[in-house]
Amino acid sequence: MSHKKPLLRALALAIGVVALAACSHPAKTSSTNRPVAIVNGHAIRQGVLDTFLGVTKNAPSQLSPMIQNLALQRLVDIQVLAQKGRQAGLLSSPRARDSLFLQRQVLLANLEIRHYLKTHPITPAQLKSAYSKTVGRMGHHEYKARHILVKTRAQAQAIIVDLEHGQHFSTLAKKFSEDTTAADGGELGWVSASQETPPFAAALRKLKVGQYTRVPVKTQFGWHVIELQGKRPITPPSFKQMHTRLLNVLRNKEVTDFITRLRSQAKVKILLKPSAAPTGPASPPAAPAKP
Repeated sequence: MSHKKPLLRALALAIGVVALAACSHPAKTSSTNRPVAIVNGHAIRQGVLDTFLGVTKNAPSQLSPMIQNLALQRLVDIQVLAQKGRQAGLLSSPRARDSLFLQRQVLLANLEIRHYLKTHPITPAQLKSAYSKTVGRMGHHEYKARHILVKTRAQAQAIIVDLEHGQHFSTLAKKFSEDTTAADGGELGWVSASQETPPFAAALRKLKVGQYTRVPVKTQFGWHVIELQGKRPITPPSFKQMHTRLLNVLRNKEVTDFITRLRSQAKVKILLKPSAAPTGPASPPAAPAKP
């Protein structure tokens, strides 16, 4: 029974706008139009209850009758509040009209995203290619490393000279490094090459255990002196283990590219004059859901 408590609590607090179910469209069966309650002469349909509960064509309800009844009671609460608000003319305010317009636009945008993903599914070949690239970037080893980050090449070169004269790496890191790891002597722990920027990863691969870079390494963060403390083989995660994450990454890219194309074809004229107007497509209205 304990697993029901969070759901019961959520249903008890769910008086508000009924959002579109996150997974897919409501199940299209003959029962969706069947009234499950009548409130002051207005029906609440089974399809509305299904949407409220997140029941879909691909995910039939596994909820107990008790949970479904509690959800219906909340929908009745929403209905009586909505009827009272309509009688009071609350929908006539500019704020309410704008809010309804925005909700409709977001709903349509999300439906379009789902429709696009359904009609442009990620193929097995795309997933396999993404897996190969990800594993390739990850490499076959993990590296235990520490580094010192400074602003200029001259500073990094001076630190290398200090190391050559026998000064301790951790002492120099605590004294000079501008990275958040300075207090720990520059310790990065065990990392894979894919976790680091390409120049940093390339330097790690060239070092032997116990060596430090004799030439400063430049990245977008500044100049690094890197020491390799250890190296061990790793087994990349399997395709099955990475499937969901890769699918989400590819779907997000599909949606971003889709929005970019739509924006490039649209006639957009920005009339607002902010201090710095952003350009290009914004983030999708919501994270793409599984079609």
